[in-house]
Amino acid sequence: MELVIDWGVSATFGWGVYGVNLALELSRDSTIKARSASTIDPNGVHVDALRMHALTPFLDRSKRPPPRGAVWLHYLGNQFMPKQPAGARIGVIFFEAPLSADAIERAKGYDLIITGSSWNEEVLKAAGITHTRTILQGVDRSLFSPAPKRNLFPDRFVIFSGGKAEPRKGQDIVVAAFRIFARLHPEALLVTAWRSPWPNLSRGMDLDLSGFTNRVIDAGLLPNGYLAPIYRECDVALFPNRAEGGTNLVAMECLACGIPTILSDNTGHRDLLRMGYGYRLSQKPSPFCSEWGETEVEEVLEALERAFQNAHAPRKAAELPQWSDLTNSLVPLVRPVYKSS
Repeated sequence: MELVIDWGVSATFGWGVYGVNLALELSRDSTIKARSASTIDPNGVHVDALRMHALTPFLDRSKRPPPRGAVWLHYLGNQFMPKQPAGARIGVIFFEAPLSADAIERAKGYDLIITGSSWNEEVLKAAGITHTRTILQGVDRSLFSPAPKRNLFPDRFVIFSGGKAEPRKGQDIVVAAFRIFARLHPEALLVTAWRSPWPNLSRGMDLDLSGFTNRVIDAGLLPNGYLAPIYRECDVALFPNRAEGGTNLVAMECLACGIPTILSDNTGHRDLLRMGYGYRLSQKPSPFCSEWGETEVEEVLEALERAFQNAHAPRKAAELPQWSDLTNSLVPLVRPVYKSS
């Protein structure tokens, strides 16, 4: 079976990490010849030598044009854009915005739509798009699992906040809460992983922590595989996100490492909360979008205080889907489309 992944493959942003892990899992099936729709820079993949060896056939095939009759896994952004190209059959989407009438019409052009959350599937079905299936993204538990931390900050209470800086991710709520919490707890330390290839998305957000320069560490833009040791040094992870089209891969990785994790009760986060994981943050309507949720700073402070009081409790990994679970669900759906093409 010839299969084309129509999005970037990289270790430094969400879709790219999805692509890397999907390609790795597909490489184990000799009946599937997977490739990217475009040539991939191996320097941007950032995996170890053994993973790179497994990816080499995928990377080599990606240098050549896809053959006729291949099935495409087609990246779809909000509003089901870009438009469906020739040969695409299966759409993959993580959307956060309300769907327009044009988007609904574009959705009808696919044999199947894979969504990253139950919320996405529910919205589509309510709009009359029934040829959809939720397959949750996975976690590489060979990387993200509990392990001893180095205890680099033995006298600090370390808070992690991750995800590209933008209003949807709610880092302004993190900043507002940390300003208060840090005054109450001088040992508080905030570790941020907010950088992304799209820094303009944070324009207009209040992320000013200039008064706390010795109490904030910017982890920078790191490849995905470098993050586990950072997560493990932290006492709590905080995600007051206003919307998630998927289940929030960074939050999943923190949970897999056994880090107590605070989650807003909206959109894609609800799949994690329904599994019984995370401190729940109740929501009110968001001024940004009718589909989103909004977290009160006071409730974040209450959740941080609970985590602070339980900072020495034993850690337990969340039993979350792995990337192999994604491909085991996806491949049986792709094969019939390939045979009919």
